[in-house]
Amino acid sequence: MFSSPFTNQETEVSIPDNTDIVFVSDLFSSDHVGGAELTTDAIIDSAPFDVFRLHSKDVNEKTLSQGIEKYWIFGNFASMNLDLLPGIISQIKYSIVEYDYKYCKYRSPEKHFVAESKPCDCNEEMHGKMISAFYYGAKSLWWMSTAQKEVYHSLFPFLGGIKNTVLSSVFSPEFFEKATELSLIAEKKIEAGEVSRDKWIVVGSTSWIKGVDDSLKYCVDNGLDYELVENMNYEDLLEKLSTARGLVFLPKGGDTCPRITIEAKILGCKLVLNENVQHANEKWFMTEDIKEFGEYLYSARERFWYGIAKDVNHKPTISGYTTTHNCLNQNYPFQESILSLIGFCDQVVVVDGGSTDGTWEVLQKLTETHEKLIIHQQVRDWKNTRFAVFDGLQKALARALCRILLATRL
Repeated sequence: MFSSPFTNQETEVSIPDNTDIVFVSDLFSSDHVGGAELTTDAIIDSAPFDVFRLHSKDVNEKTLSQGIEKYWIFGNFASMNLDLLPGIISQIKYSIVEYDYKYCKYRSPEKHFVAESKPCDCNEEMHGKMISAFYYGAKSLWWMSTAQKEVYHSLFPFLGGIKNTVLSSVFSPEFFEKATELSLIAEKKIEAGEVSRDKWIVVGSTSWIKGVDDSLKYCVDNGLDYELVENMNYEDLLEKLSTARGLVFLPKGGDTCPRITIEAKILGCKLVLNENVQHANEKWFMTEDIKEFGEYLYSARERFWYGIAKDVNHKPTISGYTTTHNCLNQNYPFQESILSLIGFCDQVVVVDGGSTDGTWEVLQKLTETHEKLIIHQQVRDWKNTRFAVFDGLQKALARALCRILLATRL
């Protein structure tokens, strides 16, 4: 047992006893639908642990005392009392997901320069030193882009001595299903002449860093037929992108991994970006292989929780997965393959693509004698021109259905 240095100060929030992970954030998507909040929720919703969402304003001596034997993950924490950091560092096991640049009091060195007409020197001030100490005390640091990580390491080289992982923005399985659905609908509308992909999109924002004025100026200067999209809900924005020609996004400062650029690319938009889009030159984002692009993004949740499980000293079990479609007609030894997985896995997930040759019935029969086997049928239109994307989605769905931590691909 740890001895708690925290007092029993009154609080309206209590951490449930069955909690494994306490995830701290200023806001969750139930409060505000922003990029960081969507990534946070996508991470939490895929957790193989019991996760308790705790607003950063509710981190205090009592909640810390309640969670002293839990594992903590800190996302955005602008509303947290930084006087608590010494106690957290010394008594709590935790990881940090860094969305921006919290060592800077403006959370952006470029914004700092604009506000004070001098380069950001927060790394040399008490605020920056406290943040760097907090990060150094973490079991692991998770970054949105390689460029962001390198900025931190250039200012605080000692952070290279702990576990660092570039995660990127994280998306839910529902997003990928929605994106595929919208792409198919848009393709049919374009073929029917109902819409034409001629508009460039600029997404409105009140945030200085998003550079909306610069994006609008670019459109005007280059004679682009553009539309400024403002105050639109998330699903409507995705639909708009699915029929747009492209996205113009020119942030004024380092934007670590803006989701809008990823959403636009996966929905088939052309992109006009600048050097402040910090993930733009990373290999996974530059690929033209949409299947490879989607699989990288889909696996982010797995990568994250696999790493966190090691930090928690959790002993992972193994989940195997595979996909099937008309295996009998192809004389594929799918039963033998599945049984080989059952031999060493704690759980085996099989996603069938809508078999019509008896494969699905064989799988159903196998579940009667193998309790480790979990089957799910997701029917796809395999004659569609986007069948390669469906193949990736079937594998991604199988992974998502693996509720045990490690996945072994067949």
